[in-house]
Amino acid sequence: MLRYINDANELVRIRRWSGIEGGRMARKYIDAKQMNRKDSAVLRLNGAANRYARLRRASLAYRFFCTRDACVPFRLHNIVIVLLLLGIFCMRADTSLAQTPTTPKSLPEPTDKVVRDSERRAMIEFYNALGGPDWIERDYWGSDRPVGEWHGVETDAEGRVVRLTIYDNNLTGPLPPVICKLERLHTLHVSFNKISGALPDGLGQCRALKNLWVKGNKITGPLPDSVALLPELEYLDIHANEMSGALPTKWNTPKLKIVRAEDNHISGDLPAQLLRQPSIEQVYIHNNELTGSLPPQISETLSHLILANNKLSGPVPEELGKLTKLRDLRLNRNQLSGTIPASFLGATSLQVLRLDNNRLTGAIPAGLAKRLMVFDASNNPGLEPTK
Repeated sequence: MLRYINDANELVRIRRWSGIEGGRMARKYIDAKQMNRKDSAVLRLNGAANRYARLRRASLAYRFFCTRDACVPFRLHNIVIVLLLLGIFCMRADTSLAQTPTTPKSLPEPTDKVVRDSERRAMIEFYNALGGPDWIERDYWGSDRPVGEWHGVETDAEGRVVRLTIYDNNLTGPLPPVICKLERLHTLHVSFNKISGALPDGLGQCRALKNLWVKGNKITGPLPDSVALLPELEYLDIHANEMSGALPTKWNTPKLKIVRAEDNHISGDLPAQLLRQPSIEQVYIHNNELTGSLPPQISETLSHLILANNKLSGPVPEELGKLTKLRDLRLNRNQLSGTIPASFLGATSLQVLRLDNNRLTGAIPAGLAKRLMVFDASNNPGLEPTK
């Protein structure tokens, strides 16, 4: 009985390595052993079974590499050859490059020596006025390298300074007006520093300025009148400072799109001309101390008007509901009175309307709350509840 068990185990072992056909041949071999037929036929069967097992193992190994993508071993072989050829090519290329010395391309500088020296002096004066030696990053400032290589400086194809991006870099002190000697400067980005004092009225001399970003500093005083007359100004960001006083009453900025002046101490009336600029899109002056009433005439390009948490009074203008592009209107936390204009029902783009915490009275226009994503008119004691 033990002999048959051992023979069965041998059959299983041979099956495992040889497959079904190999198992059949092995069974004949076992039968021959049981009948004590130790002749040459048995030996031939034994040899055949061993050879079949070796072939079967090779077949299984080949199938392992060729199940999904046919003949992976051959592909790998070809890939190895290609990689070797590429390696030889790259070595030759590196050798060729090493034999041909190259010099790094330098940034351009103004060809006019007067202009070049003038801009360089203005940059160094700007650097010294704002505590340059204590800046966090100040690579190449004051060196003989082209100014386009100095940290945060971008120049145009002629080497003229067009952009200063030196935010969160420990700039300290008042902003010097000498910056406007950079006649092509279109972006001044010095946010999140420690710039203090009032903005200089000389900023009005930066006639190419498109983007004035000075948020997150310690700037005090009012916004200079000259800034409201910059012809190329598109984006004004003075928010999160300590600015006070009234905004300029005269605005002539035909390209102005965005004004951010929230989180300051700005007082006085909301300038009517500001909201009538032909390209104005977004105005954020919330969290200030504005007084007076809302101007009735507003540019049709306006999409965002955020004036929350001020001291504005008077009625909500009917004209606001006729602005076809207005999407977000927040007048909450003021002292507005009167009724909610029914014109808001026709404001097709309006999504957010916040009028809470005012002194509004009367009824809420029927259906207004349902058609808006956000509508809040709470904490208006004189407002009639919605039926």
